[in-house]
Amino acid sequence: MNSESRHLRSLFFRNALSFALIFLFLGFIVNGLITSSLYRNIDEELVRSSQDKYLIARELMRSLQESNDDSYNLPPSNQGSSDVNSFQTQVVLWASDGTIANGLGLGSRLENFSNLKLNPQRAGKIETISLDTDQYQGLRFRSLLVETGNSVIPYAQLLSNTNSLEESLVMFQKILIVCMVVFGLISLWVSYYLAKLNLQPIIKSWKKQQEFVENASHELRTPLTVIQAKLEKLFINPQHTVMEESESIAIALSEAKRLGQLTNSLLMLARSDGNQLVVNKERQMTDSFIKEVVNPFIEISELDDKQLIIEENQLLEVSFDRNLMKQLLVILLDNALKYTEESDSITISSKQSAQNWELIISDTGIGVKEEDLSRIFERFYREDSARQRDTGGHGLGLSIAKWITSSHGGSIVAELNQPKGTRFIITLPLKSSQ
Repeated sequence: MNSESRHLRSLFFRNALSFALIFLFLGFIVNGLITSSLYRNIDEELVRSSQDKYLIARELMRSLQESNDDSYNLPPSNQGSSDVNSFQTQVVLWASDGTIANGLGLGSRLENFSNLKLNPQRAGKIETISLDTDQYQGLRFRSLLVETGNSVIPYAQLLSNTNSLEESLVMFQKILIVCMVVFGLISLWVSYYLAKLNLQPIIKSWKKQQEFVENASHELRTPLTVIQAKLEKLFINPQHTVMEESESIAIALSEAKRLGQLTNSLLMLARSDGNQLVVNKERQMTDSFIKEVVNPFIEISELDDKQLIIEENQLLEVSFDRNLMKQLLVILLDNALKYTEESDSITISSKQSAQNWELIISDTGIGVKEEDLSRIFERFYREDSARQRDTGGHGLGLSIAKWITSSHGGSIVAELNQPKGTRFIITLPLKSSQ
């Protein structure tokens, strides 16, 4: 539990940090784009105004008329131009002595520029300037200084007030921060939810792995204990002959054989989990394959007074791995023989169903409880441990069978057989991809 909590906290902090960085990065980008877009519009308007000679000329004319100087020839009037000296934008004309030449035109706004100084080195460059007066503090403008070509008034400075724009930006930034905080709180909940969601399959896999190791250890320990006990017994009576200890030797050999089968099954499942097993599919006829695998079991069933019948065996051509499919049938037929009694029957049906090869193996044996049908394909699962021990099983056969059908793109299901017993239905595609 401590390990789960530690992993949960780790995933939560990682997810929360990821969301925080995303929101922070997104906030900087949005704020930067909005700010640059607004300032870019103002700058473009300043450039357009500076290129409109009529606007500059009109301000020059007004200033020169104020000083009774007619030496400046005006270009043709452009009736489409507007007055640029609005509340937001002003044109300040600079005389050659560095004083403001259009003070009368600026009127009461002249006081706002009382601290404004001419800097010819900044001509042609857009910049932000801040002005403080007795009436207003922190007046901010975007400024562009251009040459007029007039010796009396050599410079014109276009100024666009940005105070309202910056106030809007500040309000926007506050809203953006509030939104980021709100979404940040939401992201904390989402981070916790995602952490739990992502941790669930890991915990499930970890528990299954622990269960697998425990079960495998138990299964390996049991035959090893039996073999050790029987071998130690031989040392207790060293004078006994092989015939006298034949029972102990036979049991030890049986457990050694069972141990070998178990290790082979574990190795196969481990390789299947690591996708290391290669499925070699080939186009083959199903009728001859079924007969080849089933015939030896028919002889075994007759010795046990049981019936094994091939009920239907259609001629089909299917792509499958011969060795793996043989192992699958051996597992199911071996289970059917183990869990049936004398006079019980086992039937096999091989036929086409839609675009699939359907293989049904049913028996009239002791069967499986309905609530256990969904779990019998789990590794090491036993409906009855004592019964499984008596039959020599270790709970891996059906897990291997399920993997074989899945590796062929098919499925295997178990259901109750009527009136008693179990039915295994295997479905494989007739046209399987290689």
